[in-house]
Amino acid sequence: MTSQNIKLNIVCAIYPNANGFGFVNLDNEGELIYYGSVRISPISNRKILERIKKSLDYFQPRIVILFDPESKSSRTGNRTKKLLKKITDYAESENLPVVKYSRDQIRDVFEIRGAFTKYEISKFLLTKFPELEPKRPRERKKWESEDRNMVIFDALSLALTWFWLNE
Repeated sequence: MTSQNIKLNIVCAIYPNANGFGFVNLDNEGELIYYGSVRISPISNRKILERIKKSLDYFQPRIVILFDPESKSSRTGNRTKKLLKKITDYAESENLPVVKYSRDQIRDVFEIRGAFTKYEISKFLLTKFPELEPKRPRERKKWESEDRNMVIFDALSLALTWFWLNE
């Protein structure tokens, strides 16, 4: 059998934010296949959902991992909650299983590995995925907005949470 005939079991993690979404696609071994962030201006759930549908149709993942906005400590806005519901509905209509993790669950998984903040988690992820070095987020001050590349690391932390909790 040639390598072209082998279908990868792709895991797709999507992390919406105020400007669009970040995503990562990993193979069944946890190797990074493709990643990125999409900014939509002006922000529109319809446009974001169209982009996500195209990505899911192209990569045909075996599972979709999403951020869970319903945890106690979540400060996720209504627009993002509605978007996550639409993504879930679409994935399930395509017979894709959907798994959701809250920020607290992600933090618990990474605290075991010595990373407590989103910035520390991103530094930890860079040790495992050096190919993301060009996307390294800068450490921010409390009054600064989050680095635009942080959403890629948010999506990757979601995917690795799934991998590590399912070992």
